[in-house]
Amino acid sequence: MSELSDHELLAEFAGGQSEPAFAELVARHVDLVYSAAQRFSGNASHAEEITQAVFVILASKAGKLSARVVLSGWLYQTARLTAANFIKGEIRRQKREQEAYMQSTLNENDPAAWEQIAPWLDEAMGQLGETDRNAVVLRYFENKTAAETAAALQLTEAAAHKRVNRALEKLRKIFGKQHGVTLTATLLAGAVSAGSVHAAPAGLAATVTAAGVNGTTLSATLTTLVNATMKTMTWLKLKFAVVTTVTTLCVGGVATMALSQTGGSGGFSAQEIVKHSREAYAGLTSYSDSGTVTFEMPGQPATTTSFQTRLQRPNLYRIDWTQENGLAGAAWSAGSGDYLQIMPGNQANPAALGALIAAGQGNNSQPQKMFNMKAALARSTGLSGTASSTIPGAFFEQDLGDVFVAPVFSGRHPLQREPDARVGNVDCYVVSSVLDFSQIPDNGGKPGTAATTLWIGKQDWLIHQCRTKYVEKVDDSATSDQAIDAAIRKTLAIQKQPVTPEAVAAMRPQMRLIMKQVQGTIKSSFESGVVFIQTHENIVVNQRLSAADFVR
Repeated sequence: MSELSDHELLAEFAGGQSEPAFAELVARHVDLVYSAAQRFSGNASHAEEITQAVFVILASKAGKLSARVVLSGWLYQTARLTAANFIKGEIRRQKREQEAYMQSTLNENDPAAWEQIAPWLDEAMGQLGETDRNAVVLRYFENKTAAETAAALQLTEAAAHKRVNRALEKLRKIFGKQHGVTLTATLLAGAVSAGSVHAAPAGLAATVTAAGVNGTTLSATLTTLVNATMKTMTWLKLKFAVVTTVTTLCVGGVATMALSQTGGSGGFSAQEIVKHSREAYAGLTSYSDSGTVTFEMPGQPATTTSFQTRLQRPNLYRIDWTQENGLAGAAWSAGSGDYLQIMPGNQANPAALGALIAAGQGNNSQPQKMFNMKAALARSTGLSGTASSTIPGAFFEQDLGDVFVAPVFSGRHPLQREPDARVGNVDCYVVSSVLDFSQIPDNGGKPGTAATTLWIGKQDWLIHQCRTKYVEKVDDSATSDQAIDAAIRKTLAIQKQPVTPEAVAAMRPQMRLIMKQVQGTIKSSFESGVVFIQTHENIVVNQRLSAADFVR
């Protein structure tokens, strides 16, 4: 039976409650699960209970796990969640116990490196995305070969190699920034490989198998733990949907549509097209382009924002944009911090500029240092017409527009393959998706939809155009006097006019009327549907850039 794959064993168990099949699965993975549980709990007996709970959960979900799931990565994540529930309320005390325990089981080959990372390893692993976490578990926890890792991840060896190295680099940065642990990638890989998994106690596999197969041996504590962890896993699925779906405008199309299960007819399915696109962005070292975002509102002239993009790993970027009305800005990092700058341009009507500020656009002619990349790019999403989010989000594998999203659609949604088309002289695959925001948990049934279409190049698998029609119910309640006065004061300051009570009072009626008109326009337009069409041209990839290319 050992020659069967994990998913073949799962299918055999799910189909007939085959104890030998489940026992084989336990034998393969019990050391991994137990070791993770022990690091979390710092207590051998607690680790055994956690291990039992993990495999009980596996038994209950055996028939539901997709063939695309990497079982060892799934088990590791489940062990993490189960252990976290087990020690809830005792985190500080358990962490001290965990650290003391791990110091007694240091890897003999590199004790200094293992000693530094052991207390924080599982916490750091929890901050990785699922694919990155799977890559590290396969390559360094289970010490699989490059070919075996690639097969499990369903990637080419080259793509898997890049994935593993990038995941390791993310892990290294987490240790450095959050815990002051500075190790080379080689030392970190060696420490994890040598010290992360050790033998579970004799007899635990048999106990776990019995618990997973019949469940009647579970204690009350273990039953509670299993239920709590399964609830946590359900919640994380909803959270993952929030992180990876489209924003209220046009961001995250690649990650969102990868969740869908609806295929296309003939050639590549929609899922395969999106997967190839994600892999293409993941394999790039740098990316640059220029383009436009056209914004269409019913009954209003279309407006255009032009932009230029430069991106380079691991964390260099620069996005410049200019709106038709003259409002311009940039977000960038040349390696020494993340910055956002907004320039008002030539606004003929100071009250209109004030309305722009009051609506949340913001204004500051001096560069503002932001907390991190995500803060800079997400903050500039609306200002850039979403240009700072869509491609940077795909390149850096981050949802950079989530600050604009209310709770987002939970669960799976349809993804469609549309007829092929051209963007300029580029032949493209076309895929589309519609999200119904009224189904989002905690959204109170608020109606809204985002219909997104992506044009993905047949030769390069990159996004050449993105179109989103966004419909949402808008709150048109009156703007407060405090907000109106604040907008007036900012407007006067920008126009270098005296900011006096008399000047504010004189502009207040005009500003109130403008704000009312703006709200009415936004309400009617968004409830009818606004459209963003983002077009990318002059795409250049894997060009070697220097930090100077990203300085503003």
